[in-house]
Amino acid sequence: MIVRRLVEHRRILIAVVGVLAALALRYPFLPVVSNDYHFDFSRWYAFIVENGYFAALQYDFSNYNVPYLYLLAAMAALLPGLHSLVAVKAISMFFDFALAYFVYRCVEHKHRGSKSVVPILAGLATLLAPTVVLNSAAWAQADAIYTTFLVACLYFLLAGRQAAALVAFGLAVSFKLQAVFLAPLFLWLIVKGRLRWRHLAGVPLVYLATLVPAGLVGRPWGDLLSIYIDQTGGHSAWSMNFPNLYVWIPDQYYAWWPLGVVFAACVALLVAVAVYRSATRITAELTVFLATYSVLVVPYLLPKMHDRYFFPAEIIAIVLAFYLPRYWYAPVVVSAVSVLLYARYLTWRVGSNDPYIHFVPLELLAFVPATLIVALSWQLYKKLTRTAGQSGG
Repeated sequence: MIVRRLVEHRRILIAVVGVLAALALRYPFLPVVSNDYHFDFSRWYAFIVENGYFAALQYDFSNYNVPYLYLLAAMAALLPGLHSLVAVKAISMFFDFALAYFVYRCVEHKHRGSKSVVPILAGLATLLAPTVVLNSAAWAQADAIYTTFLVACLYFLLAGRQAAALVAFGLAVSFKLQAVFLAPLFLWLIVKGRLRWRHLAGVPLVYLATLVPAGLVGRPWGDLLSIYIDQTGGHSAWSMNFPNLYVWIPDQYYAWWPLGVVFAACVALLVAVAVYRSATRITAELTVFLATYSVLVVPYLLPKMHDRYFFPAEIIAIVLAFYLPRYWYAPVVVSAVSVLLYARYLTWRVGSNDPYIHFVPLELLAFVPATLIVALSWQLYKKLTRTAGQSGG
């Protein structure tokens, strides 16, 4: 009887065991103090506490957009005795689980109506992914936040809820400008009539709405609207320790970096033309494939990228691998690249003037995602050259 009940409730059992394992994996990393926490997050948190919590948002003390600062202020106000290191990491780890939930929902969309454990395994694969654990529990970074909204956006697209998808994308952009890695997907869906132009208006409206609370407490709107502009001007290198196309270009030619943006846009437009001219219909499987392709290719083609910017690609590639198992290698490859980048950063001592340790030279490592992009580009070509009667998956 007990065995039968365990079999009947295997999905719950697998989920509980997986969640406990995810918590156990994160626990040893909680005392780790990364450079980002030491130099940025801890100081922002202290400033918020010292200046009246939400009232502190009237000041320009952080280079992150204000929605993330709302979360810091809320955590500081609700749990005033909590150490800032735990508070910052708790926010990020909460979104690890939210991220896993939306991965689960994306994969569940394919298996809806069944009692398959595959969606749960997809969610747990996200929670247990090395860089997801390290990003929040060790690095204290917040990439899971905007990526949660990107995956929510993908889920709503799969579910046919276009307006909700664009609201989710607007929230993603509000937390991190890097959410634009998914933007070409909307263009590709629009040219096939699967998304309406008018829904795009929701993105700037949501973005502006997230700025209102900070504006109400006194932050100048000029400051609020220029946060991302200031971010893009903060560094003067083709690549910020990110293995993409630009690691092979000397920084002495950095003044030409806008051409890299133009190049990335042209590639997105060429794919849009190919999608438009193709007789292949846009299925759920092809939507997931195009989403993965977008968040992988865009950061590879854009200049000024940082070492964590494959995070959305890792997560959406997990969705792809569970949607279409023949692409199992996609999350493995992207995650392996990111693990090497994370190891390089997290082994750098706080306050050290020593150079980063590159376990694999960036010039060599950049060939790995390039190879994956070539492989997926070939797969995309084959999908788009099928006849109208064939599946788009």
